[in-house]
Amino acid sequence: MNQLLLPGNAPFVVAIGLMMVIGMLEALAMLLGFGLSQHADSFLVTHFAIDHTDAATADAGAVGQFLGWLHVGRVPLLMLVVLFLMGFAIVGLVLQWAMGAVAGHLLPVPIAVGLATLGALPFVRQTGALVARYFPQDESSAVSELDFVGRVAQVTVGEAAAGNPAEARLMDEYGQPHYIRVEPDQPDQRFPRGESVLIVARVSGTLYRVIANPRPDLL
Repeated sequence: MNQLLLPGNAPFVVAIGLMMVIGMLEALAMLLGFGLSQHADSFLVTHFAIDHTDAATADAGAVGQFLGWLHVGRVPLLMLVVLFLMGFAIVGLVLQWAMGAVAGHLLPVPIAVGLATLGALPFVRQTGALVARYFPQDESSAVSELDFVGRVAQVTVGEAAAGNPAEARLMDEYGQPHYIRVEPDQPDQRFPRGESVLIVARVSGTLYRVIANPRPDLL
């Protein structure tokens, strides 16, 4: 117990405290029927084009691939933060304990923090896979990204043009918003912010082809 109070262990003890606080808040939010990280999850998946279903055609960049590797979009973001803090604390405390037992002193804090951070990432990857597999989902309100085809969306950020996707939002039948990237199906079309569009095809990841909405009253 006394070793936990040593200055070299301070970052890992703080991580345990943060993990408990965030975990309790997320658990309470889920019991109340919503997730604190829902909007952050949607933003990251859309902004970085994270795709867990079709890696061969995904257009995610390096950051998107890294976030997908950590299961962002499959596991609530705050839960991934909790897993990271858990791995960070475990790796850090074990490392400092081993150094104390072998060398008689602890590693400098910056070095210990760096090594613990590197060790926590594989921990998040492995435990996140288990959480994604067994984490309870609301099957009644689950909507596949493939089901977005044929739905109506509204351009919310930017102007959609050929080769220049814009962000759009669609609402599913359960009232849940989904943020995607859209570009015109025809190269001579442009859809400014606020335009109502009809999704006609999925290109890859969160990128979809759209046409002008023939029934604006549907939105």
